[in-house]
Amino acid sequence: MTGSEVERYHGPPSALRFMPPAFLPRRKPDPARPFPDLRAAWTGFAIQPADHRALAVSCGIEDGSDDAVRVLLPHIFGFRLSMALLTHPRWPLPIWHALQVRNRFLLHGPPATVMRGELHASVAGWRVLAKGVEVDLHARLVDSAACAWESIATFYYRGRFARQASPGEPAGAPRESPRMEMSGDPVARWVTGTSNRWRFARWTGDYNGLHQWDWYARRLGFPVAFSHPHRVAAQCLARLACAFDGAQQLDLWLKGPVPYGVAVRLDARRDSDAGGTDFMLTTEGASRPALAGMWRPLATSQSA
Repeated sequence: MTGSEVERYHGPPSALRFMPPAFLPRRKPDPARPFPDLRAAWTGFAIQPADHRALAVSCGIEDGSDDAVRVLLPHIFGFRLSMALLTHPRWPLPIWHALQVRNRFLLHGPPATVMRGELHASVAGWRVLAKGVEVDLHARLVDSAACAWESIATFYYRGRFARQASPGEPAGAPRESPRMEMSGDPVARWVTGTSNRWRFARWTGDYNGLHQWDWYARRLGFPVAFSHPHRVAAQCLARLACAFDGAQQLDLWLKGPVPYGVAVRLDARRDSDAGGTDFMLTTEGASRPALAGMWRPLATSQSA
């Protein structure tokens, strides 16, 4: 794949195909353009109602309701396409150093029972920071020539990079999350589940051992294994009493790990001006949130 050529998949990208290149030596990033113009497409992408329900149950949503989490579904089920870019032989940095830090999800119409079309993913831009670099991956689900859903996922790599290599401002969620304080009475409290780790990984294609084994997490400096952040985000959305019937925008900030089997609390506040809700999830005993979000109705003309 050279230039803006599209690498096509006619089914779910297989980890057996995209993970082996992740172990290849990486070329030093080009100071003028650290990230190449990589593009990928998954034809025949589809999420059926049974998939909605199975995901809700595996995320610990007790009644199996999927209405609130539909804005997340293409990202979770389509994350394999992003993995294919992050492990591509032309990608200059190892996936092991990538940290997903924030997201913007845009659902451009009422949540559909079946979500299908062609899923596209590409490099949207990057920014050099004082102690690292951020890169945005833009995903779009196109059905009958219209974009039904899209996202900007921002990944961060520590290190030093040429300062001139920054093509503009981020198109996704802003770097700063909304400021909130814990209220006396949270929206919800629960204990994160410990099961279905491999099942969730089979959907995302992300088999990172940090989400599977305590011994592996300890080797990398974490006390225990922790949940994939979007599994936790789905638990939050299901407990917020603000699921939207129409077009919607969800911004997420992924601030820290949420271990399996820990007590968490969800705090939220209504934003009367935007007609949405700001929220944050905190693990028991922590002073900082592990996840924060803004959920809003979306003007149908808006795009990432």
